[in-house]
Amino acid sequence: MTETQGPLDTLPEQNYPPLITHNNYWGTKQLINQVVSEDQEYVSWKLKDVRTGGTMNAYLNGFHNNHSAGTQDGARSFDFSSCSQHSKSNSGKIKKTARINSVPKNLRFPREIHDEQLARLPHSKSLDQSEQLNLLLTNLDEDQMNRFEVFRRTSLAKNNIKKISSIVTNQTVAANINLLLAGVGKIFVGEIVEKAQEVKKRNLVALMASVFREKKLAAHKLKKTLKKLTMLVDNSGASLDDSADENETDEYEDENDEKLMKQTDNYNEIVRSGVNSEDNRIGLIKHYNRLVKSFNALDVSVEKYANSPILPEHIREAWRLYRTENDTVPQSTWRTQGEGNGWMFR
Repeated sequence: MTETQGPLDTLPEQNYPPLITHNNYWGTKQLINQVVSEDQEYVSWKLKDVRTGGTMNAYLNGFHNNHSAGTQDGARSFDFSSCSQHSKSNSGKIKKTARINSVPKNLRFPREIHDEQLARLPHSKSLDQSEQLNLLLTNLDEDQMNRFEVFRRTSLAKNNIKKISSIVTNQTVAANINLLLAGVGKIFVGEIVEKAQEVKKRNLVALMASVFREKKLAAHKLKKTLKKLTMLVDNSGASLDDSADENETDEYEDENDEKLMKQTDNYNEIVRSGVNSEDNRIGLIKHYNRLVKSFNALDVSVEKYANSPILPEHIREAWRLYRTENDTVPQSTWRTQGEGNGWMFR
């Protein structure tokens, strides 16, 4: 095989019979399955990280390790057998117990154990605001420090803030009020940008899942095409009994691409004919090489886009989500109903 461009290699259109054997088919199929399996693990990890936020994974792993080690940290295990509707007494008779409609007292949650462990740790003296800021800055990594410096140095244009406040209030606003509005606006812009980052991350994960589906489809086509080609070239009589159907036709990948549709029609015609001719073999090799290049070019990794800029559609979606999340809060006129103390909606 020649022209190494990734995990798979293309086939030459001349002097190809020595390279197309049953052993080569099984080896190539195993390699394809291995690549798809690794991509499946990566995609599953990224989807789980997006759904859970990636914040509780390390904590839950530590909890499971501590919980399985025993009760040396004060954690007690809960016997779920006591939750059954019937239990046996000391005399061996079955005694009916009441249904549980509340949380048992001896049930421990991971968060409670975590809080107890934190409470047992020695605490230092209380720090003032400047000491807390210094402690925070000394524990930031390079990336976090860069973002912190950018946020500290960034500010909204004072002229625009003064203009907007004058238009909204229809009067001249004091300078200190404009300064306050600039600070609040800066925090608001930071929230929108942070939400836009989340939108970008989810879009990249959706793109990753789409690329993985295309890669699985390409892997399926590769296996059946190579199997068909191996059966036409290698007549050693060895069995190729597996799940790949070499007589299955392909569907159009893109109905707007006439060249791609023509190549798919040629492949389907070869598969349906079943004629073992040199032209059909060359046609299968061309189709296989095109699938190999497509398979090698499909990359599910999204880390390379981590530092990509935020696009306008990300900002628009973040603003839409921000309005949707805040529109569900009851207005103050409704929150003060009843006795006028606001307890109705708390």
